[in-house]
Amino acid sequence: MYYKVIDDVISKDYQKYIQSVIYDMMWAYKPTLSSNTPIAEDENFVDVPGFSKVFYNQDDGVTNQLLYNTAMPLAHICCSKINVELETIYYGRSFLQVPLQDKSGLSNPHIDITNFNHLVCLYYVFDSDGDTVFFDKKSDSEERPSFKDYKIIDRVTPKQGRVVLFDGRQYHANYLPRKSDVRSVINMNLGADYKNVLQ
Repeated sequence: MYYKVIDDVISKDYQKYIQSVIYDMMWAYKPTLSSNTPIAEDENFVDVPGFSKVFYNQDDGVTNQLLYNTAMPLAHICCSKINVELETIYYGRSFLQVPLQDKSGLSNPHIDITNFNHLVCLYYVFDSDGDTVFFDKKSDSEERPSFKDYKIIDRVTPKQGRVVLFDGRQYHANYLPRKSDVRSVINMNLGADYKNVLQ
């Protein structure tokens, strides 16, 4: 299996602390939280506006100390749960979405880092709708495959304290929230030797 879901991966106190950090964060609004949908696929997918905060990237290092300090113990705990050693972090972000009037649908299928082995650690901050979905395609080149025809093979519903760990080459997306007040995730792209655990 190319992904693993773990519920209550951290203590309730840690979960509540992460929620408090997310609520107090100064956010940056983005017209879309993933790359723009190709015109040929407009009928299948929608751009997903929302708020983001980068806390680590390889060029600049730590860009938000509070969120980095909050998220990195989580990354280590998640890796330990699947018996892999966290070697490095490539990219760390948090996202926040709210329901939008008269807008729904599925975001653009994407991977976070093109044609590069990495472990995605996707932690759900709140119970919400807006499932994460996985497609029947993986990245094996710099080129994005066509999703004019596509198949969803798995989906994960956001739940407070839940994490999904998956092969970063697997194309994925999320549905826009429609019912929940807020949908929020912490997304980390990690370096770890996960191939014997997630296949």
